[in-house]
Amino acid sequence: MNNRNLLLATCLFLLTGKVWGQKNQLTFYIENRTSTDLYGIFVSGINEDLWGEDILPEDIFEAGSTLTITIPITKESICEQDIKLTFSEDDDNPLIFKNIDFCSLDKMILTQKNNKIYYELQKIESLTFEIANSSNTDFYGVFVNGSEESTWGDDLLPEDLFEAGTVVTVTIPIFKNTTCNQDIKISFSEDDPDPLIFTAINFCKLNRLVITESKRKFFYTLE
Repeated sequence: MNNRNLLLATCLFLLTGKVWGQKNQLTFYIENRTSTDLYGIFVSGINEDLWGEDILPEDIFEAGSTLTITIPITKESICEQDIKLTFSEDDDNPLIFKNIDFCSLDKMILTQKNNKIYYELQKIESLTFEIANSSNTDFYGVFVNGSEESTWGDDLLPEDLFEAGTVVTVTIPIFKNTTCNQDIKISFSEDDPDPLIFTAINFCKLNRLVITESKRKFFYTLE
């Protein structure tokens, strides 16, 4: 196994071990376009038996208003969660929507027709995060590729050179087929024939990707 393949295997191992060290909460919007006030919003991982605490920041979610909601993400719940809406303080007939992918969600919009409430999801179209080059090596290119795509996109670096010891902020598009899981390629020269590639990284849960170096081997952690 050559050094790059060994490095890739090591990084995949680190990814598996570090995934729960990424974002432990998600923030998105809920817009109440109905004519009905809501008194509680609860979420539950699809494999969990109990609902969590009411995540409404106020006592009432008034019709026509929009709220910013933050939900916890645990090892058991990951991205797909159920959501429960209550119409009174002791509602014995709440509305439940199942299997919603909150990691790729920007806004959940509640609508009403003939006394029935529906929802639609506005998906994330782009993601912004930081890459910290904590190695001793300059990089010349950073590219991403949806895990179901066959070609790499444009270089994401805002400058020609990503110097060692610096941090860059990058924005990547989220397409219909890629959702959150994307591959990333890092090149060490302008025409690098043997770049470093990490696969199937969940960018929706990523705040920062930190690249480190030890004895000319490169590693990464996700924050």
